[in-house]
Amino acid sequence: MRRRREFNKQTLRNEIDQDAINKFRIRLQGQLILPADQEYDRARRVEYWNPTTDKHPIMIARCAQADDVARCVDFARQHDLAIAVRSGGHSFLGWGTCDDGLILDVSQMKTISIDPNQRTAQAGAGVVAHELDAAAATYGLAPILGECPTVGIAGLTLGGGLGWLSGKHGAVCDNLLSANLITVDSRSIVASAESNADLFWAIRGGGGNFGIVTSLEYRLYPVNDVLAGVFTYPLQEARNVLRFYREFMVAAPDELQAVVALSPRENGVVNVTFVHPGDLNVGNELINRFRTFMTPTRDTVQPRPYAEMFPPPAEFVPPAFSTIKGSYIEQLLDEAIDMAIECFAQAPSGCAIGFDHYVHGEVCRVASDSTAFELRVPGALHMWIMSVWDDPAAASASMAWAENTWQLLQPYSSGRMYANYMSAEGEQAVKAAYGSNYARLRTVKTKFDPDNFLRRNQNVQPIES
Repeated sequence: MRRRREFNKQTLRNEIDQDAINKFRIRLQGQLILPADQEYDRARRVEYWNPTTDKHPIMIARCAQADDVARCVDFARQHDLAIAVRSGGHSFLGWGTCDDGLILDVSQMKTISIDPNQRTAQAGAGVVAHELDAAAATYGLAPILGECPTVGIAGLTLGGGLGWLSGKHGAVCDNLLSANLITVDSRSIVASAESNADLFWAIRGGGGNFGIVTSLEYRLYPVNDVLAGVFTYPLQEARNVLRFYREFMVAAPDELQAVVALSPRENGVVNVTFVHPGDLNVGNELINRFRTFMTPTRDTVQPRPYAEMFPPPAEFVPPAFSTIKGSYIEQLLDEAIDMAIECFAQAPSGCAIGFDHYVHGEVCRVASDSTAFELRVPGALHMWIMSVWDDPAAASASMAWAENTWQLLQPYSSGRMYANYMSAEGEQAVKAAYGSNYARLRTVKTKFDPDNFLRRNQNVQPIES
């Protein structure tokens, strides 16, 4: 293992001329954080913090506007620095940080503009899901987002994006109208159906390979109250619940989305979360079938504002450490269910397994080559495997459990991987994410980033000249 690097002012001065750093700091409208600064240790953290994501960048630039992004690109290229682009910081592999490089943090770029007449939203790359949803809800509208309120909308969209409304209205990237980007040569460009159409195709699922997004424009939909909430069942019923969930969702209408999680709460429970944005009576009749199958020990399903599905972060102390892995499941076979339950039974405390994004409806009506996001097979799911702990000594066992569980479930993935749940690096993993779209992505990568400057992502290799 590489020895941990110790930073101080003299180290930084020896590597990059102090005058260059001072000039860079002065030109930024945002904030430059260096290793000697009090904020450094907090600023370098990412969402999933563990020994593999504990990185030490040379500097962290919190950008305030698009010009700051361009200045960061110029500085990094001039000084041969690796660059890690961060918005919400939820990359499973910690791509929002790096050793010895520059973190380009766009999380402060939070402008939001809603056009209720056109039903569109313009949002800065630092906006997270609950912020955009709350802004749109003021007008009785909603964007197509994921299922986590604190995920950055930029990374979510660039990886494809699936969520509560995707059955009815498609993937997040299907509802992107345009994006503003800074290229690797510091130009500001627009990607849309009318401008840089090849780039627009690529950024809808192809990750941050082609430029740094500074703002995005989305289509919005009228959404007010939805029927939503959670059914909770005893852990010993997990097999029956998951099998019924599978059959239930096969016949589900576009409007309904439901996800399942094996949770460590109360020594283990099964939670099924429902969202139905259509007619409330129809939704209640539908969800009653689940109640009839088995009465939950807890039932919070009721009409509620859709914005409640994206609450602001609660005031709580997060765990000191966490790790997460993701697996694509093309069919929820009995064998996969049994394996997940068996692994959960052997988990250290603080571990959970979730079955997300049941793929159906409008997502599947979009051709797999219409965007870079290709995984549109009806009935597929995306699984996450998470472990959290507070004692540093628990890291080895917690991370080993997550890795082993992921490896055991990989045979049910059909060799594929969801770009937003990337849990392995290298060309084979990227091919697993993009399938038949990979060759076209390489062509776009070669055009917009021939030197592979942007490589801390679902990295598509440019074509060698």
